[in-house]
Amino acid sequence: MRFTLYASILLAILSLTAIAQTPAKPTSIPSANCVGGNATAPIKIEVFSDFQCPGCRDLYLHTMRSVLTDYAAAGKVCVIYHELPLNMHPHARQAARFGQAAQRLGQRYWVQVAEALYQAQDQWAKDGKIEQVLASALSKDDMAKLRKEAADPRTDAAIVNDLGLAKRLDIEQTPTLLVTRKDKTERTAGVVQYAILKRYLDYYLTH
Repeated sequence: MRFTLYASILLAILSLTAIAQTPAKPTSIPSANCVGGNATAPIKIEVFSDFQCPGCRDLYLHTMRSVLTDYAAAGKVCVIYHELPLNMHPHARQAARFGQAAQRLGQRYWVQVAEALYQAQDQWAKDGKIEQVLASALSKDDMAKLRKEAADPRTDAAIVNDLGLAKRLDIEQTPTLLVTRKDKTERTAGVVQYAILKRYLDYYLTH
């Protein structure tokens, strides 16, 4: 039984890391950028994401949402989202503005915005009516704060910084995850199933 358990954990770890074994360059991220958890968490997960990317939606709804609830809220993981709007997605940059604005307002705002954008992605990806989607999900006061923050030049500057970071790390695909533990960073691209990531996190949190 013990051998079987260890074998399953090993397979889970290999499943996560086999896609890209090339070590990623360490990044320096301020704690304010954690959309879940805090900077003192033993594991950091960075996600380079595009709100109009279907794979990014699947990763958030089926994996990262559970990571935020099960690990970040418990102080075990710091989750960081970097905006990487792809040119092929015409509404991604505007969505990124609202996503970055929400980050600047705080974790509660970011979760609300991410939920609304990913849940209604099929809708606004066609008609571009991002503000309407967000206005229906947020309170009037919260939406006013979000609009103000999105119009702040510092929000666009933060997106440019994320794009520059992605370029320096040779990241062109969304979603791409960087998982850092004890100054060692591993990279994987594409949607990672929650069951696999959970085994990976549980293993390293206890070893």
